[in-house]
Amino acid sequence: MKKEYKVQHYTFKALATACLMAAFVLGAQAQQVEEFALVRENAFVLNPAMAGTNGWIHGTATFRKQFTQLDQSPYTAMLAMDGQIFGKNIGVGGYLIHDQTGPTGKSGITVSAAYNLKIFGKHEARASNGTSKHNLSFGLAISAVQYRLRGDQLDVNDANDPGLYTSKGNKIFPDLSIGIYYRYKKNFYFGVSSPQLMGLNVNYRGDDGLATIRKVQHLNVLIGGSIPFAKGKFSLDPVAALRWVKNAPLQGDIGLRFNMLHRIFFIGANYRSISYAVVEAGFRWKEVFSLAYAYQHNVTKYT
Repeated sequence: MKKEYKVQHYTFKALATACLMAAFVLGAQAQQVEEFALVRENAFVLNPAMAGTNGWIHGTATFRKQFTQLDQSPYTAMLAMDGQIFGKNIGVGGYLIHDQTGPTGKSGITVSAAYNLKIFGKHEARASNGTSKHNLSFGLAISAVQYRLRGDQLDVNDANDPGLYTSKGNKIFPDLSIGIYYRYKKNFYFGVSSPQLMGLNVNYRGDDGLATIRKVQHLNVLIGGSIPFAKGKFSLDPVAALRWVKNAPLQGDIGLRFNMLHRIFFIGANYRSISYAVVEAGFRWKEVFSLAYAYQHNVTKYT
């Protein structure tokens, strides 16, 4: 098992401040970049600076289904892997993603690289996995994404519009993401990233019309950590995630996870600003394998 560390007073204050900040600014609006109920497990997908920060090869498989009571409801499938190379200073990784929402969808591949800088001196005491107490990472990701549109499945107000796009369209576009990530042991972490930096619009042009999907830059912030107690047998892991898009209200998650029996089992709950409550549970086996499940419930009624 990994060694647990004593909680520093300023670490607890930082975690509490982060969660209160998230609770204060929660707003609501749908955004273009994928969101996952298991915020911690999928953080690398949104921030390339996290590549290799765990100090070993790390793989994740995720499947997310939304609005399960509706026909052809949206779903997202993702496979990701990252790890350290070159003397534990360089992290590399990547992921495959497939997302479908009604008549629109996308599939893509992303390759990430990060430089993991150990700050405050190379002779400082190290954590149990050989990493520095203080780690600062800078990351860059390059993506190639195929965007799909079934114009014949669009539900429109005026079906006789002469400019209506009714064809099947496929477009492949490049994109970039950047990120920065700081971690203090296992007690505190903070990351900022920006996906879809290029902001290229996806235009579908056919004989019967034109359709455009306008891509915009996002800003993602992730703050969290771990507060161990009872000699490391249990811990509380708060987390706060914020997402911002220009001309849209802030959107965010705030949650708390309870780890039991040296982090073998966990249960937790999150609240998402678009009126969703999330419950989660899972287990780990010797830091080699983990399985987690999250259920997201809309606390407001559909209209």
